[in-house]
Amino acid sequence: MTLPPELLQAVSAPGGGKITLIVGAGCSFEAPTLIPLAETCSQQCHDRLVANGVLEVGDCTLPSNLSCLADAVFAKTGEQRLLVEQLSQHYELKAASPNYGHLLTAALLREGAIASVVTLNFDLALSTAIAQLGVGDVVGVIDGPDDLPNKKTLNLYYLHRNANAADPETWVLRTAALGTEWKGKWEQVVAAMVLPTPVVVFAGLGSPANVLLQSATLIREAIPYGSKAYQVDPGDPEQSEFFKALKLAPDAFVRKPWCEFMRELSQRLVVEHASQLKAAAEAMVQRERLQPEDLTTLLDRLQNIGLLNVGRLRANWLLHEKEYMAEERLARELIADLLLAAALIARVTGAKAVLCEDGVVEFRRGDRTVATHVFASGRGTRGQVAIEATLTQRRRRLRDRAIPLGGAIVAGTHNSGTMPITPPADVLLGDASDSIVFGATALPIFHVDSLRQDSTKCQQVAP
Repeated sequence: MTLPPELLQAVSAPGGGKITLIVGAGCSFEAPTLIPLAETCSQQCHDRLVANGVLEVGDCTLPSNLSCLADAVFAKTGEQRLLVEQLSQHYELKAASPNYGHLLTAALLREGAIASVVTLNFDLALSTAIAQLGVGDVVGVIDGPDDLPNKKTLNLYYLHRNANAADPETWVLRTAALGTEWKGKWEQVVAAMVLPTPVVVFAGLGSPANVLLQSATLIREAIPYGSKAYQVDPGDPEQSEFFKALKLAPDAFVRKPWCEFMRELSQRLVVEHASQLKAAAEAMVQRERLQPEDLTTLLDRLQNIGLLNVGRLRANWLLHEKEYMAEERLARELIADLLLAAALIARVTGAKAVLCEDGVVEFRRGDRTVATHVFASGRGTRGQVAIEATLTQRRRRLRDRAIPLGGAIVAGTHNSGTMPITPPADVLLGDASDSIVFGATALPIFHVDSLRQDSTKCQQVAP
C-alpha cells in the first residue's frame, strides 16, 4: 500500500509546515526503543503493585488499562506516585533509544516538513533523537505547559508530561486529570498553534487506555474544518478502538508499521530534494558555461541512502558542525557544485562515483575501488587555512575506512589550484608523518576550479 497522495504532497510542499504528527506508544515499541505498549506496561505494573501489597486483586477492574490502574492507585493511596515509580524504574523512559522512525521525525521537523509533533508518551526517545541529530537549536522541546514560553517555530509537545517531570503527580495518567490539563492548559495551544495544518496524522496510538482515547478524541475535535486526518497503525482498522473514536473515513487508515511509514513519508522529501539539486546544477552549468554532466547515478544514490544519510552527507560536505543539516536554498548550488565535480572526475577517468554519508566519494571501476576522496565546500567564505584545519580533523575521524583517503576535493573557497595540506605537528604525537595510526600528514587537495580548467588532473584523483 502506497501512502495517500495528500500525505505525499504535504510532506514535499514548498515552504513545508503542512503536517502535524500525533504519536503514541506504538511508536516506541519498535527496536531499538522496545518499550512495551501501554496495555502490557499496565498489566505488569498492576501485578507488581499487588505483589508489593499496594493493591489487592480486584481493586482495579481493568488491570491492562493504564488509566484505570492510575485511578485505583490514587483511590488506595491518595496519589499516583507508586505507579509512576513502577513505570520509571522498569522501563527505559529517560534513556530510551530512538528508533529509525524517531530519528526521521526529528529530521522532518528540522526540514520544516512537519510543523509540530504532539506525543502522548512519557519516554524521551524523540527528545534524544532531536539531540542526536543536533537540531535542537531550531526544534523546541516543550515538556509541559510551563515550557510554552520557550517554544520555537517548530516544536515537540509532551501532552501528558514525560519522565523529566520532577513531580510524579503531574503525569497525566488518571481519567480525571486530562479534563483539567486540556481545558486549563492545552486546548488553546493545540487548537490554535499546533493543529491548523492541512494534514494531521495519528501514528502508533497503541493500547486504548482511557486517557489516551480521550486525548485522541479531544485532538480530533480540535482539528480545524478542512484539514485531513489519518491514522497510521499496523493492525486491522476494524479492531482499533482509536479508529472508532476518531471517526475517520475508511480510506484515512494507513496500515503500516511506524518506522516503515516514516521511511516512506521521508523518502518523498528526498525525491524532492534530488529534483531541486538537479535544477540547481542545470542552472549553474548554463550560467557558468560548464561542461554538462550526467548526474543520474549520483542523484539515484542520494535517493537510495534516505533522508538521514542525505542530511549527514550535506553536513559533511558543507563542513557543518552538527550531524544533520537541513536542505537550504542557499546551499543547493554548493552541493550541486560538488556533484558536478564528482561526475566530471567519473567521466574523465572512466570510474563510477559513489557517494557516502561520511562525506567521502569512492571512485570504482568494476568491483574495485581505485580512489577515495573527501569532498568539502568552503561555502564561499573559507580559505585554505580554515579548510586545512577542518579537513585534518575529519581525516582522523575517517582513518578507520577500509581504503585510506587519497585526497580532498574542495570547492567554494577563496583559493583555487592544487593545495597540499601541511597541518602542524600533533602536540601529543609530534610529527605524525611516519605514524602507522594516522599515516602521512600530507593530504593533497584538488580544487574543483583547477580540475575544470585542466581536466587531465582528474587522472591524479582516480588513477
